[in-house]
Amino acid sequence: MPQQQRTSRWRVWHRWLSVIFGVQMVIWSISGAYMVFFDLDFIHGDHLVQDITTVVPPDADVQPVSAVIQNYPHSQTVTLDTRWINQQLHSVYIAEGHHGTELLDATSLAPIELSEEHIVELANRYYAKGEPKVSSVVYLTENPPTELNPKLLPIWQVNYDDFGNTSLYLSPETGEMLVKRHTFWRGFDFFWMTHIMDYEDRTDIESWWLQAFMIGTFILMITGVVLLVYTISFRRKRPGGAE
Repeated sequence: MPQQQRTSRWRVWHRWLSVIFGVQMVIWSISGAYMVFFDLDFIHGDHLVQDITTVVPPDADVQPVSAVIQNYPHSQTVTLDTRWINQQLHSVYIAEGHHGTELLDATSLAPIELSEEHIVELANRYYAKGEPKVSSVVYLTENPPTELNPKLLPIWQVNYDDFGNTSLYLSPETGEMLVKRHTFWRGFDFFWMTHIMDYEDRTDIESWWLQAFMIGTFILMITGVVLLVYTISFRRKRPGGAE
């Protein structure tokens, strides 16, 4: 087969492989650049929130842990903590067991049910970007956004009107902030999805899509190298065998 014909055939293969796999290579470049450019602490949203942990006052009137276990025998772990409720600091117990998690008044051991107003108050205390401007509050029980693990349902979503469209997710039982999200995290999540080519769960880094495109990209590279060798050889070689 004449060298020119072989070169033409390799060029056709290379062109078709470029059409099929070239777009994904561009996506890998863009998504990789985005993920490298931003600091992970920023993406995680550490700058969005502050630590609101408050030590239980030494003179607080609290029941002993044994009383909690006696009144709530299903409890497997009991934690003494504090919560800001109605602008006041309350000592509370968090009792966790097979039947779920309960927030208890540490003095009376009565269950505390957190309302929407309580959740917003706690979220605003977590919020660290100046004066909080809440745009919406949603109690999610099903169909969560892609930025949230469905296993965390039910959960409160508190959205803020700020530069990053911040969303804080709080536990309806304890008021603890479980998840924080913002625009740049959502962008990172999108580019991560396109980078690993897992368009459903966005967690599988060994999907068959990704493996197939990696193999295809490798073949594309091989055809490019072969085509380059043929092209250089053809240009150096003159008719009649002259170099």
